[in-house]
Amino acid sequence: MDIRHPLKMHRNCSVCGQRFEPELGFYYGAMFISYVFIAIFSLSLVGLCVFYFNLDVDLSFIILLICLAAMFLWNLRFSRSIWIHLVVKYDPQAGVK
Repeated sequence: MDIRHPLKMHRNCSVCGQRFEPELGFYYGAMFISYVFIAIFSLSLVGLCVFYFNLDVDLSFIILLICLAAMFLWNLRFSRSIWIHLVVKYDPQAGVK
C-alpha cells in the first residue's frame, strides 16, 4: 500500500475480473461502516482506560487520538473491503471461461 496515495486501488480483481469501483461514489457507504467501527472502538477504548485502568479522561482521549491516527489507513481499507463484500455478490464462476 502506498501511503502517499491511500485511496489508490487496483482497477479489477486478478482472479474474477470484478471491477473494484463499479460506479462513481461507490465507496460512499464505506464511510458509514467506518463511522460505526470507530464509534464502537472509541467508546470501548476510553471506557477501558477510565473505568478499568483508572486513567484521567484527558489522558484517555490522548491515547484514543494516537490510536485513531495510527489506524487511519487500516480503517479506510477495512471499511472499503467490508462495503464491497456486502454490496457485490461473489460469483465463483465469473472468472472461469
